[in-house]
Amino acid sequence: MMFISLLSLDGNMESTTHDEIDEKLLRRLHEDGRMPYDALAEEVGLSESEVRDRVETLEDEGIITRFTALTDPTKLGYISVAFGITTDPSKTDNIAEQLKDHDNVYKIWILSGRHNIIIHSSFRDITGFQEFSHDILHNIDGIVRYESSIVTQSVISEGSVVLSEE
Repeated sequence: MMFISLLSLDGNMESTTHDEIDEKLLRRLHEDGRMPYDALAEEVGLSESEVRDRVETLEDEGIITRFTALTDPTKLGYISVAFGITTDPSKTDNIAEQLKDHDNVYKIWILSGRHNIIIHSSFRDITGFQEFSHDILHNIDGIVRYESSIVTQSVISEGSVVLSEE
């Protein structure tokens, strides 16, 4: 039996219980998010409709957040940049909300430590990076300072927890 703890938006921890079949489904979908339900059903020993129900439940619980194609921005000619942003702590949530509306921002984390927010972003060219830095970040109330680092190599970029088979 697997217990998954979720931190809800209001800061409360929620625990849900899932069995080995859910774990198998999550592992297989992590490997291939386009795997058809009939193939998944055959692998886990359930009917296609039971697999569909389980996947929908995992989505409803927020464990599966979406199915998407992961791309490598550098292979598309984009510059990938990580920003560490230090904020006025009382404005951190509001700043994160403002940043999520920018097309070039694809990950935002609010965290403890040196920076209050880390964002990952992609820009078509250095001009886009400079415009975002100077025109956007410099004008958001509550940003105390930020550091930017241009990605030179991506070693792993799966973006998700991979469940082990232990």
